[in-house]
Amino acid sequence: MTALPVRLMHLSDIHFGHEDTNALKATAAYAKANRPDAIVVAGDITQQGRREEFAAARKWFDEFDVPVIVAPGNHDTPIIHLAARVTDPFGRYERYMEGLDSVGRLVELRDGAIRICALNTARGVQTRLNWADGVIDINDLTKVLDLLSAGPPEAWRLLICHHPLHEPGLSKVSVDTKRGRRALDLCAEAQVDAIFTGHIHDAFAHRLENTRRPMVQMGSGTLSTRTRASRPGFCIVEIAGDRLTQDVVSIEGDGLDISRNYDSQSLSLGGVASGTPGPTAR
Repeated sequence: MTALPVRLMHLSDIHFGHEDTNALKATAAYAKANRPDAIVVAGDITQQGRREEFAAARKWFDEFDVPVIVAPGNHDTPIIHLAARVTDPFGRYERYMEGLDSVGRLVELRDGAIRICALNTARGVQTRLNWADGVIDINDLTKVLDLLSAGPPEAWRLLICHHPLHEPGLSKVSVDTKRGRRALDLCAEAQVDAIFTGHIHDAFAHRLENTRRPMVQMGSGTLSTRTRASRPGFCIVEIAGDRLTQDVVSIEGDGLDISRNYDSQSLSLGGVASGTPGPTAR
C-alpha cells in the first residue's frame, strides 16, 4: 500500500527533431510546479535516432529534479543509417540514456511500494514490411516480470514499453505487436498493475479485468508536432492505496486542459480509446 499518493508524469513520443517547443516548455513548467515522484517516458524520444536529437533529449531530461525513467521506441534507432540499424540499433539510445534507461532494470519508488521496469518492444529491422511495429521477446518479458514480481505482495508493479501489447479501440494507427496477446496474459499472471505505452500519439486507457487489481494498459500523447487526433500533451498517473487514476493533460498555447480519463474504481471511466476488449487473465 502507498501511504501517500504517488504521482507519475507519463510522457511519450517526444520526437526530438520534430519536438513541439511550446509543449516542452509547458511540460517542464508543470513538472517544476507540481513535483511528481518520477517521470516515465515510453519511447520515441527522437525522430530519427540522430546523435544531436539524443543530446537535446538528454539535456532536457537532465533539467528535471525528479527521477526520469525511459524506454526506447522504434524511432530511437538510426532511421537513415541502415547499417547501424542492423548492427547496433540501440547503441546511441543506450549511450545517451545511460542511467535513465530502465530496460531490464528495476526502479523502486517509495521504498519498494512502486516497482517499475521496462521492456524493449522496438526493433531496428524486421522481416515484415512494417519494421516499426512492436515485437515481444517472451524470454526478455519473463526476466522483466521476474524482477517486478519480487518484493512485497501489495506493491504496485508497472511495466513500460513503447508499443501497446494490444491495439486499443479508436487508434489512428495500426498496432500489430507480435506476441502481444500472450504478453498481456503473462503480465496478468505476474500481477502487473499497469502497462505504460506510447506509439499512438493519443492518450488512452484500456482496462483488463479479472486480475488482482484491474490491470490497465495506458498510453500517453505526444509532445511533438506529429499530432493525430488530439493536441500535444501528457498524462498524470496517481496511485493511492488500491486506486489508480489517469488524467490527460492537453496543451494549447499557454494553457493546460486537464481531464480525468481513467479511474480503477469507476466502471464509467475507461479511457479515450478503451473500446476494444483485451484478453481475459487466466
